Amino acid sequence: MTSLTHLDWQPVILLKVVRLPFGGWGGLSLQRAYLALDNEQLLYADWTLEADERAEAVVCATGWTLPTLPDAAFRLHGKGAKLLPSGTWVLPYTDSVFSLYGIANAMLIHLIRHIDQQPTDPLTLSLLSRLAQLL
Repeated sequence: MTSLTHLDWQPVILLKVVRLPFGGWGGLSLQRAYLALDNEQLLYADWTLEADERAEAVVCATGWTLPTLPDAAFRLHGKGAKLLPSGTWVLPYTDSVFSLYGIANAMLIHLIRHIDQQPTDPLTLSLLSRLAQLL
């Protein structure tokens, strides 16, 4: 098993707005991961892997090639990559930003469940009213 610990692994947030067939919005896909470049090939390591555990057998090639890994947020565009789909945002990892997106995702799911189960309930209508005021 070839070790990949020599690579510059960056902690990132992978954020994707999920779209449903026929143009509907489905919510957010949110996860933490480590990314590194190996000869311009973008590699993915699970968030739970310690630095000394990152080796060829447990790290995945994403299908993306980049000349450098940007320091700022960037969006993956193009075709052919399977592990990280086109349109995925790669954000530098911070606990606070990950928490904000996690809370937003939970709130969206909560609202969608209310709409699905009780579309005319006063609580659902109140939630929608408050959201409309914010937007």
